[in-house]
Amino acid sequence: MEQQREALLGQIWAAQDEAYDLMYEYDSLPHRYGAHILYQSEAHIIDLIGEHPEITVTELAAILKKTPSACSQIVRKLRAKGWVEQVRNAENNRIYNLYLTESGKQVYQAHTAFNQSCQEATFQLLSNFSPEELEHHLMVQRKLNEAYQDDVRRSRDYDRPASLLWIIHKTKGKYLFTIKKYLKYIKIFLTYFLFIIL
Repeated sequence: MEQQREALLGQIWAAQDEAYDLMYEYDSLPHRYGAHILYQSEAHIIDLIGEHPEITVTELAAILKKTPSACSQIVRKLRAKGWVEQVRNAENNRIYNLYLTESGKQVYQAHTAFNQSCQEATFQLLSNFSPEELEHHLMVQRKLNEAYQDDVRRSRDYDRPASLLWIIHKTKGKYLFTIKKYLKYIKIFLTYFLFIIL
């Protein structure tokens, strides 16, 4: 029984890897929506602007969990294609709101229709599963998502640069004296190193 369970867990792990590879490949390819061709990263932003007119690049970045710089690059491409316009906010000159142009709205509508057809095709593939089986799958997937979220959290904590401001923020200034002492030692070391080589 235990061996069967381990074999099933291994198959689930392999299926998740396969799903990730397929989604990664899909996202890396250009797609045709009606008469328009664009990448998934562009389509996501088109969708968000279509759903939230007046949205800003900063808000896009927060929703997509990307940097504002990365979102700005995609917005520039969409503006160059004539699908998005950027309008200075009347109340705050530092803010630019994003809108879809008429051709951008056509892309948005075509992409929405495409997503709908993909969803219907997927639901058709799952039509032979009972509600109970689908509920079991949903329970398993949610647990897997918890594991992914934990991996993301641990990776972010590990990879986060230990900048002075970040350390102060995380410790609420408790270790500021220690940090100053640490920086003092670095300064002494660099002074000594420069003295040696010069």
